[in-house]
Amino acid sequence: MGLFTVGLRDDDFEPAYKFPALPHRVRGRCLVAFAGVHLAVHVVRDLVHIDADTTNHGVYAADDFAGCRAAPWIMSDYGRIGDYIGPVAAKKLSAVDIDANSSNQHEFGGNDALRRLLGTGEDRRASQGHGIPTALMYLSDDDAPAVADLETTWYDARRNNPNRSAEWRLYYKDCEPIRMARPGDLMCFGMLRDNRLLIIIAQHDSTAEAQAKWLFGIDDEQEGAFRFHDNTERELDAFGAQIFEALGINVEVRDDTYLPEMIGRWGYRFPSNEEFAAFSQSSLTDVDPTHDDPDDVVIEYYDRSYLLFKLYERAVIQHDYDAAPFVSDGVIDVDSFTSFYTSVRNRRMSRAGKVLEIHIAHILDARGIEYEAQAKTENGKKPDFLFPSQAAYEDPAFPEEQLRMLASKTSIKDRFRQVADEANRIRDKHLFTLTPGDVTHPKLAQLDELHIHLVMPKVVKESYDDLIQGETMTFSRFIEEIQGLQADRPQSLTLL
Repeated sequence: MGLFTVGLRDDDFEPAYKFPALPHRVRGRCLVAFAGVHLAVHVVRDLVHIDADTTNHGVYAADDFAGCRAAPWIMSDYGRIGDYIGPVAAKKLSAVDIDANSSNQHEFGGNDALRRLLGTGEDRRASQGHGIPTALMYLSDDDAPAVADLETTWYDARRNNPNRSAEWRLYYKDCEPIRMARPGDLMCFGMLRDNRLLIIIAQHDSTAEAQAKWLFGIDDEQEGAFRFHDNTERELDAFGAQIFEALGINVEVRDDTYLPEMIGRWGYRFPSNEEFAAFSQSSLTDVDPTHDDPDDVVIEYYDRSYLLFKLYERAVIQHDYDAAPFVSDGVIDVDSFTSFYTSVRNRRMSRAGKVLEIHIAHILDARGIEYEAQAKTENGKKPDFLFPSQAAYEDPAFPEEQLRMLASKTSIKDRFRQVADEANRIRDKHLFTLTPGDVTHPKLAQLDELHIHLVMPKVVKESYDDLIQGETMTFSRFIEEIQGLQADRPQSLTLL
């Protein structure tokens, strides 16, 4: 087992001690245990320092660390799921729940799962001014989320019948998300940490449904009663953080180590995607894109970029708002707010996909792989990566079986269709993606029809069921295939 260093301050690693290493590439905060004592430590670049606020903080001799081992509990950069939302109750909707032709009800029966979630104390009636503040959302792959803010009523229908057991019900008003729901859709209830009830309805067989199941630890729900799922101890990663933010749940970055350096470099103006990606890569000093597993490297790069973007964006937004606030005396300047929001939204949309392409290109370059990014093919199409080059693609003498194309998308949704005609000479195309829950069985069937083959990092591939895994290639395996083609290519073709 390797060694890592412990120091007492970020800027002063003396005295420093070495003891058995943390799990491979652990970053952020974690616990280290020795002799029955847990130390909170904070990984900073290649070094680790003891948090100044730990109750066990002190000066330790080198011998004290001789029996130290890394604790299995590792603190995420974003905390745990339970820091944002409690356990969830979930069910597959049936016609009697939601179909207006089958039911005139506007309430759900409060079985054990809902009672555990909402409690069984006093009634909470919206009509009496103390209902449950509720955010209700309908999510699908085709349209923007439909959202309604309302108050729901949680009450015991037999409150006035003391001789009968309690019968709890949740009453809701009619609203757009409810009207959009259909039998077979997934419904999830969860209490947010601000004491609002979040109700998510995810369209059956949609990416939203798959991601909700992945995030909350929900297996295939059956029609009938709600079931209780407690995934609150799970550490939140970058993928989970993005799902939360899509639900309107603000995710906090717990580690601001790199913020002063970013502000020192760029002030409060975002650099180019290329410069930001390069900084993210350089901050991972123990990641070697030439020799490390490409599956691990691309995840490391993506995670770090998302973390740094979240951290820096928050500082930039606060700075820009302080310089030109759009709220004065409680009144919002709508035009200024709209402009501000649009700028933030556009930056987010343009950044993620482009930065991922830059990370992939960096890994390909480090491994000496021949490719051309954004090469032009038929009708001015520009595939993200063409192997080995545009010149080879345009040369009719170059064997088609030696050509490859890779598209890169953080989330595929329905945009995978545009990949199908980006390089007509290449029948079987490859599409890289790295969002858990993004691929559903119907979507997989459509990809197969278009001869588009999925490529994912191993950890993302393993989040899917056996059917999708069987149709997916790891990023490492794809690179091995390209390297094999390049190594076996005759010299006459290599010179094209």
